[in-house]
Amino acid sequence: MLSARTRFLVAAATLVSGILAGGVVDRVAWHELGAEAWVAYSRHADLGNGLVAYPVQAIGGALLIISAAVSSYFDRDAGSMTTVPLYCAVAFSLVGLVLTAKAAPIMLGLAAPQSPSATQHVFEEFFFWGLYVRGATIVLTFIAVTCSLAGLDQHRNNSI
Repeated sequence: MLSARTRFLVAAATLVSGILAGGVVDRVAWHELGAEAWVAYSRHADLGNGLVAYPVQAIGGALLIISAAVSSYFDRDAGSMTTVPLYCAVAFSLVGLVLTAKAAPIMLGLAAPQSPSATQHVFEEFFFWGLYVRGATIVLTFIAVTCSLAGLDQHRNNSI
């Protein structure tokens, strides 16, 4: 039987990765509003409380996913419906963290005032690296960890 620890870690990882994925999906809409509106918002959100909140969510989520994977490994009877998506979630979350090394400096560059053409360039570059490429890994992480959570439920139903 799977431990309560593994179940808790997978559920917590699903919650945190869902918050991150929801933020990515929500932010894609900013492309329709344009660079100036995005910069104004990002200066308040991303360069304000986001300087603490986003790293805590991303790093904390990755640590929860890794912890869940380690815990399920030691449970030994977790089954492939749980472990395979969980290992995929580990990979996606780590790739997302690596891609943050490309996206974060772009965002941090918004702190200084810029010309409209420079702002448009930063806008397009961040959307590509921060939301489309890195965002895809964040959404894939959420999908994988959600599949792992569903695998836990499947495993529980098969054990009864």
